[in-house]
Amino acid sequence: MARARLGDDGGYHGDLPCRWCDTLIDQAGRRRPRLYCRTSHRWKTYGARVAAVVGGMF
Repeated sequence: MARARLGDDGGYHGDLPCRWCDTLIDQAGRRRPRLYCRTSHRWKTYGARVAAVVGGMF
């Protein structure tokens, strides 16, 4: 799996996998690495985390 590296200019270069679907995301010199390829994948991760917390309470 590819990895993004922090360059001398302070930006990330290379690819990182999406935390939800493992699709490689080109970082293209961003200051902060993109962790999700879509906003909906960020919300799905959040929903799963909230459901686990609520489910653990009962």
